[in-house]
Amino acid sequence: MTTLIQTNKIDGLSIYGVQMVDYSMDGVSGKDFGTVTALACFVSTAAIELEATAYADILRARQQKLNDLADTNECIRNFISKLPTSSPESDDRIIWRTDGYIEEIVDTQQYMSWADKIKTMTSRYGLSCPVKTEELQVMYNVKFTWDYVRRDDLENARANVEYAMDVENNDLQQDMIAMQGLIGKRDNSFNTAAKIIKKVGGTGDSMIRTIGQ
Repeated sequence: MTTLIQTNKIDGLSIYGVQMVDYSMDGVSGKDFGTVTALACFVSTAAIELEATAYADILRARQQKLNDLADTNECIRNFISKLPTSSPESDDRIIWRTDGYIEEIVDTQQYMSWADKIKTMTSRYGLSCPVKTEELQVMYNVKFTWDYVRRDDLENARANVEYAMDVENNDLQQDMIAMQGLIGKRDNSFNTAAKIIKKVGGTGDSMIRTIGQ
């Protein structure tokens, strides 16, 4: 952001032969030296604050994505834990009906909850979904629909989700370092502005004392 400060002569006003002036800042006139100095000092600070706010939004979004991926990974692991442990095969399946008819399977509702979470999050973040759907038309107006997961699809999905979490976590750490740098720059900018304003104020006090002597 560029701040333009201009000096304007005040017609007919001089003190001890010194022409009096006021200042314009970004086209707005009638400002005194202390005001334009203070405003100019805080332009940089405000720009850094805006950038820091944008980074804070990015950090929140990355953290939310990490939370979502962690929830998805937990659901995938839950499915894997339900697969047979003796003589495991890559095509081992868990199947449940989704057409409104709930089979007499204790975990059906839980499977549907895990599957919905996995479908939503893998779609949101562009990841492969291990939940598959099949449909069977048994009569003209009757069909059965069911979802299922396979061991190999679950293992691949888990690897993809965990990789995505690693990437996101690394990016989050880098953004946090950048955020800390911006906070330091912002604090330094505030301190510099305060010192300049204090110095300008001290100069004005000195001039007034000189005039009064």
